[in-house]
Amino acid sequence: MDSNNNNSTAPSGNRHFVVNAVPRVTASGNPISLSDDDEMPILMEAKLREMVTSVNQLILSNQELDQALLEDRDDDLLDALKENEALIHRKIFEATSLAAKLSKHGVHISLADKIMQYDGSSVLKKIQDENDRAGGKYGDDGIYL
Repeated sequence: MDSNNNNSTAPSGNRHFVVNAVPRVTASGNPISLSDDDEMPILMEAKLREMVTSVNQLILSNQELDQALLEDRDDDLLDALKENEALIHRKIFEATSLAAKLSKHGVHISLADKIMQYDGSSVLKKIQDENDRAGGKYGDDGIYL
């Protein structure tokens, strides 16, 4: 292998390339450690943007699942809806916590205009109401993560 250009020629004449890992660095050339994320507002802000996008996608997904379940009840879709519901609440909490950390660094970001309004699944509310009216005789399996 030729150490100057990081490629070699295989016996059949095909070229093979070796890719060396390059450490992540800031604009000023300082190395970035993944453990430094909580100390670097720009990385925290990027993570927050990813979280907001993820939450909004989950909300849209739940709205579609809600609509599908209003038309036809399907246990697999219902399970997905329950899982998404719990995940939405957890991710909103995590995003709020991260926004509070950013605030300590002087970066003030409001999530109210970035995360879609979500009042929960109408299907899950309907099931809960039916269960409450039945005196809870159906039980609540809950979601275990």
